[in-house]
Amino acid sequence: MLESSKVKASQDGKAELRKVLKERKLTQDELARKASVSVDTVRRLLGTKDCPNGVERWAVKNIAKVLNLQPIKIVDPKDWYRQQQLPPEFELLIKEKTKLFCGRKFVFDTIENFFQNNPNGYFTVVGDAGMGKSAIAAQYIVEHHEAICFFNIRAEGMNRQDLFLKKVRQQLIERYNLQTAVDADLSTLLTKVSEKLSTGERLVIVVDALDEVDQESSGNLLFLPYILPERVYFILTRRPYNQDEKRLHFSPTIPTQELDLRQYSNESNQDVK
Repeated sequence: MLESSKVKASQDGKAELRKVLKERKLTQDELARKASVSVDTVRRLLGTKDCPNGVERWAVKNIAKVLNLQPIKIVDPKDWYRQQQLPPEFELLIKEKTKLFCGRKFVFDTIENFFQNNPNGYFTVVGDAGMGKSAIAAQYIVEHHEAICFFNIRAEGMNRQDLFLKKVRQQLIERYNLQTAVDADLSTLLTKVSEKLSTGERLVIVVDALDEVDQESSGNLLFLPYILPERVYFILTRRPYNQDEKRLHFSPTIPTQELDLRQYSNESNQDVK
C-alpha cells in the first residue's frame, strides 16, 4: 500500500483529535510543525477545511505519532485497511471457513491478552481435527485486516517453506511498501516492518496448520525466526503433537503461549457450526 494513498478522518477520529489537542494544549500550527505537515492537512483531518480527496497516509501516521495515537484512532479501520485485500490464493478458503463462524470469544480474548502483555511472541492454538483451528485463523484475518496470513494446504501442495516465504514476503512488501526487500529473508523483512510500525501498531502473522508442512530439512518448521523484533507476533495453529514433532525452537527471551482447544471442549462444541 502506497504511503501517498489518501484517507479521511472518521467523525470519531475528528473528535479524538480535538480532544487530544486540547489535553496536550497544542495549537494546530504546533501540531503541523511537529508532524512535518501543513496546517491545511491538520485542518482537513479536523474537518475545518474541505477535504474531498482525503489526506496522505504518511501525514496521518506523522500526526498520530506526535499525538501518541494509533492511526486507526483517527481513520476508521475499514478505511485505513481498505486496500488490503485477502491474498487471492487463500480468499476462497477464508470465506468458506468464516461463512458460518460464530463464538470463540474466549480464544480471541486470550490471544489479545497475550499481545497486550508481551512485546512480541508466538501464540499457538492446538486442537484435534474438526475443532475449528482453521476457522479461528480465518476469522482473525477477517476481523483484523492488517494481519498477514498463510494457510498450509497439503492437498494443494501449498505447504512448503519456499511458498510460505514467497507469499508472506509478497504481502509484507505490498502492505508496508518494502520494494527494496524483494529478496530479503523473513527475519530481515520483519525487522524492516517493525521499524515502520506507528505508535500502537503491531504486525501479526497468522500461520494455519503447521502439522501439514512438508519440510525434510532440520530447523524450525517453515524456518520461523528464533527471535522476533518488537511488536511482531505470530498466531500458529496445529494438531496435538509430541516433543519430537514440535520442531519449533525459539529464544528463551521470546514469549510463547499455547491454547489447547481440547481443554475447552464445552465452549468449542457450543460454537462449532
